[in-house]
Amino acid sequence: MRKIDFNFNELFYGKGNRSSQKFLENQFNDIIENKKGSAFHQRHLLGSKFSGFFKYLWKKPEIQIIFLLIVSRMFFIIFTHWGMDFDFYIEIAQRVLAGEKLYVDIQSTHMPLVDIIYVAMYIICPWKGNIIALRLFMKFPYLVADIGIAFAIIKIVEKEKLKRDYDGEAIDELSFEDVRKTKLIAGYFIAFSLPLILQTGGGRYDSLMIFCFTMVVFCIQRNNWFGIGFYAALGTSTKYIGIIFLPFVIFWMKKEDIIPFILGLLLGFLPIFPFLITVPNEFIQAILLRDSHIAYGFSIWHAIYIFWNGFKMKYIGGIDDTYASADEPWFVKHLYLPLFIIMYAIIFFVYIFRYKKYMRSNSIGTLPLSTITNFVFIPLFIFSLSFKAINIQVLAWLTPYFALRKKLVLLLEYSILTIVSGLALIFFEASNSVTFLELSKLAASENTPFYTLIVNPALKLTQVIPVEVWVSIILITIVWFLIRTGMEFTRCSRELLKKETIHKIFSATI
Repeated sequence: MRKIDFNFNELFYGKGNRSSQKFLENQFNDIIENKKGSAFHQRHLLGSKFSGFFKYLWKKPEIQIIFLLIVSRMFFIIFTHWGMDFDFYIEIAQRVLAGEKLYVDIQSTHMPLVDIIYVAMYIICPWKGNIIALRLFMKFPYLVADIGIAFAIIKIVEKEKLKRDYDGEAIDELSFEDVRKTKLIAGYFIAFSLPLILQTGGGRYDSLMIFCFTMVVFCIQRNNWFGIGFYAALGTSTKYIGIIFLPFVIFWMKKEDIIPFILGLLLGFLPIFPFLITVPNEFIQAILLRDSHIAYGFSIWHAIYIFWNGFKMKYIGGIDDTYASADEPWFVKHLYLPLFIIMYAIIFFVYIFRYKKYMRSNSIGTLPLSTITNFVFIPLFIFSLSFKAINIQVLAWLTPYFALRKKLVLLLEYSILTIVSGLALIFFEASNSVTFLELSKLAASENTPFYTLIVNPALKLTQVIPVEVWVSIILITIVWFLIRTGMEFTRCSRELLKKETIHKIFSATI
């Protein structure tokens, strides 16, 4: 077989305007052309051009993953939605069209980009009276965000694989297939992540924030400071924690990176500026309302709250109930923020102390992918373990981390947690039958699969199983989440901060 020699810069950056993927495939095609008469070539000739074209497309990891991703979500997109949240988004869109103003007349606690997207998709939907059409239109941007997450993950692992295993080496058919399999496996994590499937299928907007976190890793790997600033700001325009990782990254900037970074920040914050300028008080108060969000979901404070109230939980019948924190004990109200600050500060200052001498002389893009991933996701781990309103969507937030670090067992555990906690919460809410039926009818019409498989059995089970059983199961899932997430947070923090690991990283980059 003829060897093909090239340098790594050509492999990644391509020739002219072509991408590294295109360039790599061209090299593979050259190999095939030099194997005339091989079994591969004969099979190709036997197929028709039409079938051959689709086989060619299917062999591309990006195409295969995007197809599987869409198929895995379409049932949930069409037939279900989070009743309380999704109908609140529809209400916001209708009120905006009626002339009311966000943050002034409408008490939205979302960051602006979220409401802007929901309103825009509602406006362009031509069949507003059809719930199926509304679901398809209003969830579409977040399906696209999932596709973006998968595509970015594939490109991130491709670059790392080529850098780590094939830098300076010839690429042959076997190595091309090796890279292809690596990309496929990473893409499968995103396509089949049950937490991500359910939150996107339900109509939640977290996929856009997760996409921004993923793109930050993508841009760090390429030392693209405009992109880092842009996606940090865009993530914050989506959810207020989108910028949480930035202190771990910003000190790696060099002088020439400052202007691109600032320009990226300004562009990413564009959805916020109109409200910050025209209605600053109302906008800031709406965001600060998050501080009164009750201890809920997988929060450690929710577990404490359940114990404190004798294994009793709140029934959530509407958006207002999620902010009704009057009966929370004082330590839940006042200690969650200090816990977050203390955890964040300890990790951050140790990190700065360990890395400060390397920040001046090294580019952040030269670091291993595992280190870059830790920079971005350790702050998210801290938030997930310390804040008091950590709903079920948190299980989707770490999907890119699992994909990049190949944490299949953790992804499976988070998927099980999604099912067990979600069902236990539904059965708990079903014990308050009047409110539960109202929310269920909003989420899905009668005689739909959701109603038949979930709502009716839930109402029957509440007649024979005490509500304390479901509260206990929910408590078990919280403890399970805290233990496993805490263990992973400890492991990746030690990896990031351990002197031996740091020395090994920078010895390899010299």
